Amino acid sequence: MSGYAFVRQGVKPFLIVVLVLLFVIYIYSSREAAIFATNSESSNDTTASQHVEAQVNISATKPDTSLLADESAEQVSEANDSREFIIKNAPKWRFDGVFIDHFTELKQRAKQGDAEANYLIAQNLKYCFNAPLDAEALEATLAESYEFSDAGDTQNRVLEKYEYCEGVDLATRRSFYRYLAMAAEQGSAFAQQTFAGLTPEFYMKSQFPEKLSRAEFIKNRDGFKERKTVFLEQAAKQGSEQALMSLASMYYSEQVGEHSAAKAYAINRLIMEITQNNDVYNRYAWFEQRQYPTLSDEELSIANNLFDQWLLQIKQNGTLYLKH
Repeated sequence: MSGYAFVRQGVKPFLIVVLVLLFVIYIYSSREAAIFATNSESSNDTTASQHVEAQVNISATKPDTSLLADESAEQVSEANDSREFIIKNAPKWRFDGVFIDHFTELKQRAKQGDAEANYLIAQNLKYCFNAPLDAEALEATLAESYEFSDAGDTQNRVLEKYEYCEGVDLATRRSFYRYLAMAAEQGSAFAQQTFAGLTPEFYMKSQFPEKLSRAEFIKNRDGFKERKTVFLEQAAKQGSEQALMSLASMYYSEQVGEHSAAKAYAINRLIMEITQNNDVYNRYAWFEQRQYPTLSDEELSIANNLFDQWLLQIKQNGTLYLKH
């Protein structure tokens, strides 16, 4: 056997071994690359999932912005949640000269369904209700004023009211309530919130000069209280700070209707939400903190629901009637 043939026979097995080793290395490398790619994709998916969850949690826990930063009368106010509110100021109800000169025109407007005219008539007649009816009554009132320390100022006010209301008889003055109720029923928040200043005692005195039986007295007085509550709630949902304050007091002290304590608590929070007066805010925050521990879980649930519902309605109406 030649030397050349021997070399060829030795090389052939060696090449086979080398090829087998290269194939094994190739298979192992491919497997490792696949494992690495799978792990990378899994890591990327986990990172993306964590990022999405963080975004959802941040969005879900973002605190609600509250109402409001309002300016002066009839200006548009922009709340933190981008809702716009219009601050309403009551129209000037006191006229120049004497009221009787304006009464006829106002009555014509009122007959045509003008809520503002009804409101203006009511305010003027209510103002005139206690004014002296004639010269004799004027003299008696002036004589009584000498007992006061500020007799001069008191007499000036009496004379001013007498002159302004002269010519309006007592029966007409008593009709202030009818005009006020009509304006309130027509949706005037100014008329509705005016009920905050009407007491059952004044209502009974002004509307029922004749003595009533006990049953009739109670029936009419309680009817007035119910009507007053309805009008104040309507005004409150239009953003009347005065109406809210009156309701809070009524619910807390007089226990009007069901769940009075829960309603008083909710309304205290609403006043804090809409007021622009720091002193008012602090006062009702103190009320709210004082009342909170006294409420049951059920009452707190009722109060929170009422707060959310009324605040939503105030926002939807888009108006505020701030107390000055």
